[in-house]
Amino acid sequence: MPETPDPLWDPDLPGDEVLQRLTSLLGAYRYAPHRDHAWSIRPVRVPRARRRRMMLAGVAALAACVAGLAVWMPWRLQWQDHRSWGVDTAAVSLPADLDVGATLTTDASEAAMVKVARIGRMEVMPGTRVKLLDTRAGHHRLELVSGRVRARIWAPPGYFAIAAGASETIDLGCEFEMDRDLHGNGTIHVTSGWIMHRVKGQETLVPAGSTVTFTAERAGIPHATTASAEFRSAVDQLDSAMAQDMRVPDIEQYVADQAAPSNSFALLSLLTRYPALASGPVYPKLAAFLGEPGEARHREAWSRGSVHAMNLWWEQMPRPPKAWWLNWRDALG
Repeated sequence: MPETPDPLWDPDLPGDEVLQRLTSLLGAYRYAPHRDHAWSIRPVRVPRARRRRMMLAGVAALAACVAGLAVWMPWRLQWQDHRSWGVDTAAVSLPADLDVGATLTTDASEAAMVKVARIGRMEVMPGTRVKLLDTRAGHHRLELVSGRVRARIWAPPGYFAIAAGASETIDLGCEFEMDRDLHGNGTIHVTSGWIMHRVKGQETLVPAGSTVTFTAERAGIPHATTASAEFRSAVDQLDSAMAQDMRVPDIEQYVADQAAPSNSFALLSLLTRYPALASGPVYPKLAAFLGEPGEARHREAWSRGSVHAMNLWWEQMPRPPKAWWLNWRDALG
């Protein structure tokens, strides 16, 4: 806009002869609203009978959707015993179906998308070997022999699991990526929801945004992806020492000093796996993160391995296990 007055921008200013002539000619096409309707919008009145019909139609449509969902959802979760899974791949050397007891192996240049019954999909990366162990309604089990897979599951907790030697990674309604080498060592990264890793009686919960490493014998402590390498190393050292019934006060103090609020789940996992740590600096640090008073009675009960005392703090975690049915978009995939 010009800094000096200009009749092109200010209609109150007189213009030259040419501008006045153009204004006069174009003025006939100027919009002039009716005086009674200028600058007002009146709502459209819908007859009462019509409103009632519209409301009844909406209720009927909603009821039909609910009824359809009630029929469709059980069908989605049902699966015939030992029915093969479909395989989508561009590689001609790979089969179109994966049967129970069969192995799917991709080379360094191949990949495949496996349909996990009707409850999800699993991407099989290049250089991976998987074996379908069992499949039926409510129970789908696969073994990751070696390589890397990425699974996205839409089903109640426990419907899908991946075995890796003596361990089992149980889906709790989520999306996760998992790799394993020929020696049985691997990593699980959860991007949505939760998983549980179980091996030889040890159960480890891993939430979204966390990674856990495992061996053929045990799982480590879950770490937030934002955790520093120094903090992860210290926690792993403490985990290893405690597994051998060794208390290392210096490492306990370092872990407590270096922990950030985003590391709360790692501290909670440590305290749950090793209740004796409640007598050290890790307990008050987690109490501060959770806004809990850390009463002496609660601390003493935790040290004795009280499940009730532990549950009080587990319930304070900001991200409870994900309700699988809330991820309805997954069901359409």
